[in-house]
Amino acid sequence: MLISDTIYKAADYLRLSKEDGDFSFSNNKAESDSISSQRKIIQRFVAQQPDIELVAEFSDDGYSGTSFERPQFQKMMEAVKAGEINCIIVKDLSRFGREYIDAGRYIEKIFPQLGVRFIAVNDNYDSLNFSTSDSLIVPIKNFLNDSYCRDISIKVRSNFESRRRNGEFVSNYTPYGYLRSPSDKTQLVIDEAAGEVVRDIFRWKVEGMSPVTIAEKLNLRGVLSPSEHKRSIGINYKTAFQTNARSKWSPKTVIRILTNEVYTGVLIQGKRTTPNYKVKHTIVKDEQDWSRIENAHEPIIQVREFELVQKLMQEDSRRASGSDTVYPLSGRVYCGTCGALAKRYSVTYNGAKYAYYTCPNTTKEGGCEKRRISEKELENTVLTLLQSEIKLVLNMERALNQIEELAWEHRETARLDKAIEVKMAEAEKCRTMKVSIYEDLQEGLISQEEFLQMKEGYSQQIGEIEQDIGKLKKERAMIQEGVADRSGWLSQFRKYQNLPSLSRAAVVNLVDQIQLYPDKKIRVVLRYQDQLADMMEFLRGQDAAERLSEAEVS
Repeated sequence: MLISDTIYKAADYLRLSKEDGDFSFSNNKAESDSISSQRKIIQRFVAQQPDIELVAEFSDDGYSGTSFERPQFQKMMEAVKAGEINCIIVKDLSRFGREYIDAGRYIEKIFPQLGVRFIAVNDNYDSLNFSTSDSLIVPIKNFLNDSYCRDISIKVRSNFESRRRNGEFVSNYTPYGYLRSPSDKTQLVIDEAAGEVVRDIFRWKVEGMSPVTIAEKLNLRGVLSPSEHKRSIGINYKTAFQTNARSKWSPKTVIRILTNEVYTGVLIQGKRTTPNYKVKHTIVKDEQDWSRIENAHEPIIQVREFELVQKLMQEDSRRASGSDTVYPLSGRVYCGTCGALAKRYSVTYNGAKYAYYTCPNTTKEGGCEKRRISEKELENTVLTLLQSEIKLVLNMERALNQIEELAWEHRETARLDKAIEVKMAEAEKCRTMKVSIYEDLQEGLISQEEFLQMKEGYSQQIGEIEQDIGKLKKERAMIQEGVADRSGWLSQFRKYQNLPSLSRAAVVNLVDQIQLYPDKKIRVVLRYQDQLADMMEFLRGQDAAERLSEAEVS
């Protein structure tokens, strides 16, 4: 080996990433590739080289070899360009990089142009002693490293996909409100402190607060933001959304919580991916390709409340001037004729303010007949109606209890079980047909083109049926959830059985629409109208059955 008269100012470059085993779920490091091992190998080598002085070290711990966009590597290149180092030493070519095109470009073009000596110790490569055989061996080794990285990437993707389908939580950080289970790191458990904040956020939204107001309220109370809370319990959390040294609650953070289905017990993963192992830019996958597992963990928010909040997020929720809540009837008043969302107007007369609702199309040519009703009058009417309906519903509940314990709920559950059974039979039939067409292909009864077309058709049918089954199971779960509380929707009416005045929470929980008609006529469409009608039908049927039974006895 040739020894140069030049004393080279060298830097050792060390790298380790998850594909090298250091970040495996088993926590078993690949010691042969560990940072400390790489350092020792390079130091032993330099100790035997009188023409090399080790003056710097650059280490990218946790960065993939498929890209050279690594912070320490880039810092090392800046040192090269500044003339601080003119020799780079790595343990082997795989530590330098696994992308054979870029690795080759650095070794064969960039480093020679910059006058940099490059050494890969275990591969016996030294650009100072470059030979013809090296010109063949180095590209081959770089290609093998690249192929290894591709294979590892495929295996990692497959492993993660399999674990997601099994309902395992595989993300780096848990959602705010949850922690990893101490007994099983792949499962989520409620973080009681943060979970209570999540419940407050949803409750405040139902009560009419905007995300801006909720964020202000949390900051005023001194509640730690999600990132600060994670740090306070020992989680080294970093986020791209943080802009200040100490992050605070923001409207965006509140919105992300209010729209995150994870709080209902649903685990959704795999929303993003990269095009391939060489491209680190993430892209959003089609929703149908997401991993979605129902009842994966204990919910913080019930499904009904979550769905109500999603509807509220889409409605008109303008805040009253100087108030931290929206108007009680905001987003609920519509024109009964054209269906347009009614407008709220405010006027001042003799120093007093008056508000009223009207159809926005009354001023348009060919629009609706002029109609308006004062906000106060409308609120009083709605309040009176709600008080009456609440009394009626609670009386029906008492009658239901007297007839048969949970009879109505059990009937609904049985109906849904039957529907699920029918759908599952349909799905099994499609799966059987899907298998049979393969046999037809083998026997030459259908062409390859026909086979692929029919296979896709059956796969689509199975997917649609499974979606239907999912919806039916969700509806059944909601019924069963209601059974535990003597029916969840009944509890909403029970919650407001003593309603002295109209509140935003009562309106959004009990009222679907308020429809305006000419001559100040209004129609209030309640939420749970189908359930109410079903209950009344059931009670009528029970009453008729009792009268028939009495007649037979007499």
